[in-house]
Amino acid sequence: MAEKRENIISHAMRSGLVLGGLMVVSYLLSATFVKNIPVQFLLGLIGLIVSIWVIFYFTRKFDKDVLKGEISYVSALSYGFYMFFFAGMIVALFLYIYLRYLDPNFLTELGNSFIQYYKDHHLLEDSIIKQFEAQLSGLEVPTPAQTAIASLWTFSFTGFIIVLFTSIFFRKKKNNKTQN
Repeated sequence: MAEKRENIISHAMRSGLVLGGLMVVSYLLSATFVKNIPVQFLLGLIGLIVSIWVIFYFTRKFDKDVLKGEISYVSALSYGFYMFFFAGMIVALFLYIYLRYLDPNFLTELGNSFIQYYKDHHLLEDSIIKQFEAQLSGLEVPTPAQTAIASLWTFSFTGFIIVLFTSIFFRKKKNNKTQN
């Protein structure tokens, strides 16, 4: 049992590194298009689809390479959670470095770009937009460390929710052969 747990964690670390790397690329693209809200939405959607594909790919690989085709729902669930947790650590480290040293104003720019998008496209009434602007100007921008920790928790929790559903596809059907 300890060997399987060690295999789950070491395999999930490697796949989490890949997933985390892909999410870092997604964040870098997001930072490039900070003023383009539709592109931000599209990048988020692509990130979700890539995450789901990575879950399926690496869980299948883990099942084949380590568990020899004997994966259970719980094994797939724990493997997926570990994968997202390790990927979240990579993303949190990246966000800390990015927000601390590379672009400290990114979060403020992102908030302002959302408000500008609403103004430009007349999606909300002016009074509501003014309320948002007042709220945004009154908010304290989180520190890079706060943002990194929040992203780790968010990434892990969101990954767990996704894995709750994707793990269903890995449960094995019971063998109903009867002996005569």
